[in-house]
Amino acid sequence: MRFITTLIFACMAQIAFANTLIESAEQFSKYERNFDSARLAAFKQDLSAQEQALEQARASLAAEEKRAEELREQFSDNEEILTEKTEALRIRTGSLGEMFGVVRQVAGDLRTVTSSSITRIDGTDTPADLDALAESKALPDLGKIKALWQTLRQEASLSSEVAQISAPVVQADGSTADEQSVRIGAFTVVGTSNGGQYLIADEQLGALRPPYRQPGEASLLNGWLGSSGVALVGIDPSRGALLNIEAATPSIVERIQQGGTIGYIIIALGVIGLLIALWRLFALLQISAGMRRQLSDKLAAKDDNALGRVMIASLGDRTDAELLEARLDEAVLRELPAIERGQSIIKLLAGIAPLMGLLGTVTGMIATFQAITAFGSGDAKLMAAGISQALITTVLGLVVAVPLLLLHSWVASRSRELVHILDEQSAGIIAEAQESSRK
Repeated sequence: MRFITTLIFACMAQIAFANTLIESAEQFSKYERNFDSARLAAFKQDLSAQEQALEQARASLAAEEKRAEELREQFSDNEEILTEKTEALRIRTGSLGEMFGVVRQVAGDLRTVTSSSITRIDGTDTPADLDALAESKALPDLGKIKALWQTLRQEASLSSEVAQISAPVVQADGSTADEQSVRIGAFTVVGTSNGGQYLIADEQLGALRPPYRQPGEASLLNGWLGSSGVALVGIDPSRGALLNIEAATPSIVERIQQGGTIGYIIIALGVIGLLIALWRLFALLQISAGMRRQLSDKLAAKDDNALGRVMIASLGDRTDAELLEARLDEAVLRELPAIERGQSIIKLLAGIAPLMGLLGTVTGMIATFQAITAFGSGDAKLMAAGISQALITTVLGLVVAVPLLLLHSWVASRSRELVHILDEQSAGIIAEAQESSRK
């Protein structure tokens, strides 16, 4: 009985749970239908908005196409009008168009000349606005053309006069101060301070500056500035180019300094070789003078000269020709060291000098490659020191070697002449002895 009751209650519970599930499913199905209806309504509303936007875009496109067509027609009309106006302008201007081109060209050239000319270094203005004329897009009026002509006349006048001017000059400390100077045409400016010195126009600084080295003609400036009549003075017709070249050209001392330590060694070798050569030439001159005196008096042999000592060696028994010849050969050989002394040293120094120059070349190239490794090859000034050393040492080696070779040849030839005299006199003595023995 309990089992049946329990079973009945279980069936009733399952039926209640099934009814709950059915109600939940119906509620979810109703929610899904309402959600789908809302989405469909939103889609229909969005489709309507997109159709309206499409209609507006089509209307805008049509309006823009109509406007583009109107602009094309207007552009075509403007081109026709522009062509008519251009032809009318060409007819009205006539030859003035060519004159306009000439005016622009002259203004541009004159602007270039005046911007770098020393005639404007004191601040003298040009009557015409050269920048406006050179870049003008319209035909200038008569007043501007007259101003251009006056500028040309002014430049020609300034280029033909010697005038006192007050212009900015770069000082030793880098500052700029106005100083009184003398301008010689458009070529040279001479500063009146420090006894007179040449000045160069620096376009970057917009002032005058003295060159790094004054040329030799600067010695004439003091007399010219203090003269009231005609006096000599040097001018630079290249408007500063020659002064810059003169300033950039190093002097002999600076050239030697570029050679470095090896250059000084080569010069020392040359000086030593030159002194030895002069010493030997003087010694050979004394020996030659003594031998000439002995030749003038062969009867009295003296031991104060080489030939006299050889003649003294021949005194005695002359009956044995071989013995006499041996004594004379010994006497001549005894004199050879004094005559040929120093020749090997001169020759050695003449050979060492170019080798030292080659050593300087190698060390200079090593310094150049080190500069390239450290700083690259973009700046040639960083490599200039090594290249200068390489070239200067080579030049110094050749300059020292060539004179030393000539001096060695000269000394050797003088020595050979003296030895030849001794050999000749020795042969004469032997011949006389043989002739006496035969008689």
